[in-house]
Amino acid sequence: MSNPITPPAPLDPNSLQGQLLIAMPSLDDPNFDHSVIYVCQHDEDSAMGLVLNHPIRGLDFGRMLDELGIEMTDGERATQKIFNGGPVQNDRGFVLHSLDYCLKDITLRLTRDGEPAPVSGLGLTATRDILVDLSKGEGPQDAVIALGYAGWTAGQLEEEIRQNVWLIAPADKAIIFTNTPERMWEKALSSLGISQEHLSTQSGTA
Repeated sequence: MSNPITPPAPLDPNSLQGQLLIAMPSLDDPNFDHSVIYVCQHDEDSAMGLVLNHPIRGLDFGRMLDELGIEMTDGERATQKIFNGGPVQNDRGFVLHSLDYCLKDITLRLTRDGEPAPVSGLGLTATRDILVDLSKGEGPQDAVIALGYAGWTAGQLEEEIRQNVWLIAPADKAIIFTNTPERMWEKALSSLGISQEHLSTQSGTA
């Protein structure tokens, strides 16, 4: 599979790559309702990210492997949730993962040089190989598996932020790889010192 993003170049200081986007309650789009998105790429031409907290009903890793004809020899991840990563190319798979696993010339390293410990070592792999390795217990320790991605054209994400559609938060592995994705939105807000109750009283401009 080809990747929708290019290997990261030195980042503009204004780039949101490696950050989290937290949807405001006013965002009226079912694709992004109360979503938390990890920004995989952001430059002056485009942005791309993965929604981390919208599980696909009825689909887990074991069923995905069955549909792909991959035999599972390590059942530890059989019930792991598969997420709707966004409305773009939602028939394609992406794995956001810790960099204890890396496929040469395939895995894209997403975090900045010198990234602080809570988020250091994140990569994106979008090939069948990582699914096979995960099925054998040989993949990364931490992984989020998603179908599809969220994409923005030049200036679109910046405009949405100006319109108060998204809050921006530092990424944290404890949030990204949480065992309770249904609480991820609240946890991401809490990392900014914001409570859901406070936001619900605010009117949006999106």
